[in-house]
Amino acid sequence: MATIGQLRAALAVLRAEIDDVAQQVRDREAPGSDHAGVQHAMLAGLLYRLIGADLRRTLTAAPDLASFEHRARAATPSAVVLGDEDLYDQAHFEAYWLTDRIAELYSDADRTPPLAAAACTAEATRALLRIQRDLALGSGPAIGHPGWEAVLTQLDRARALARAAHAAAETTPQVRIVTAVASADL
Repeated sequence: MATIGQLRAALAVLRAEIDDVAQQVRDREAPGSDHAGVQHAMLAGLLYRLIGADLRRTLTAAPDLASFEHRARAATPSAVVLGDEDLYDQAHFEAYWLTDRIAELYSDADRTPPLAAAACTAEATRALLRIQRDLALGSGPAIGHPGWEAVLTQLDRARALARAAHAAAETTPQVRIVTAVASADL
């Protein structure tokens, strides 16, 4: 694991606003909180975001679809094996990250059913990964895991929201639709 100093150095090389992160850590700090752990997480999270944005730009700058696909395959987690990577923990982290990102998109001003459905499915994914992890470690009950009810509830909500979005799209009058006109009609 990188030290706070190493994270700060990497972020400085990338010209990230480290002082802003430090201020956010101070703003979030509560009595008895884990200041160093929170700071480490925020710095590592900032580095993760910066590198992720760089990866996204690398992929979208591909000159053609074949290059895009080749770059995307090269960037996938399965392209390079890391000996000490915990796949369950990493997948759970990425599901948590996705849930948080969707929550950012899902503001009060834009409470659309597709985003709400995406939020529910992301949360169901997190719960499923927790269940799988518990089962793999033998730390959760094989039958009747308490997380199943949350998964089913989230998936039911996602399905209802997706159906509502689909129904709304089917009944909404389309604006500015251009239909093909046969040359004989001209």
